[in-house]
Amino acid sequence: MEISRTAVDRLQNIPWFVNIGRGGYLNDIKNITAESDFISHITSVHWEDVTLQASNVITGYLAKRQSSKYQCFNGLVRKAKEIIDIEIMPIIKNPTTLDDDILINNVKWDLVSFLAEETYKAYLPNERFFERLTVIYENGHIPCGWEGQWPSGRLVIY
Repeated sequence: MEISRTAVDRLQNIPWFVNIGRGGYLNDIKNITAESDFISHITSVHWEDVTLQASNVITGYLAKRQSSKYQCFNGLVRKAKEIIDIEIMPIIKNPTTLDDDILINNVKWDLVSFLAEETYKAYLPNERFFERLTVIYENGHIPCGWEGQWPSGRLVIY
């Protein structure tokens, strides 16, 4: 299993955070405009739990239904982390008052998970959580929370 160069190029072309704090036109999403609300959401245990659950859906599905493909998963994630650290993180600047480490760790988790999800997409169910987060980044926002109990509810973005 190899990480898609097209997926990496897609991440390199994101207009990082150009629309934070602005209203949006994305459907089924709660758009917050206050930085204090953003910080409250992105640092919440609830948001961390949601992204962990979404990641666990990927690994659980692969382990049960595609065990031979799953054997490569940890190595692929290590490679994805390396790519994100070298090719993507240097172009991302924190536009908020949130501590850099918190923002960077959230973004890295989303992007590494996206690359893994993208690599295994042919073997996964149609609902792709981290693809959805990547679309939010592509629209210049930051996914930062979840309203409701996952997977029901809606995404919160800044």
